[in-house]
Amino acid sequence: MIIGLIVTTALIAGAGIQRGALYGKSDATASSPAENPVHPTQLLATIYHALGINPKTTIYNHLNQPRELVQADPVTGLFG
Repeated sequence: MIIGLIVTTALIAGAGIQRGALYGKSDATASSPAENPVHPTQLLATIYHALGINPKTTIYNHLNQPRELVQADPVTGLFG
């Protein structure tokens, strides 16, 4: 998972996620993404997707202003 230019590790399981799968890769020094970077909002969209909730669903806050749950697409490559 990528936060800014930092590479971090995330472990997710269940809800249709592939067993034992690795997603993405960092460079040789583990300081930047080499392939398949994932932003935290994409991870949240993936969790909503796994729960059967459309991440683009519009909800209304306490001021009755429309908001999308997440402005990102799910990482469907994580699912088996």
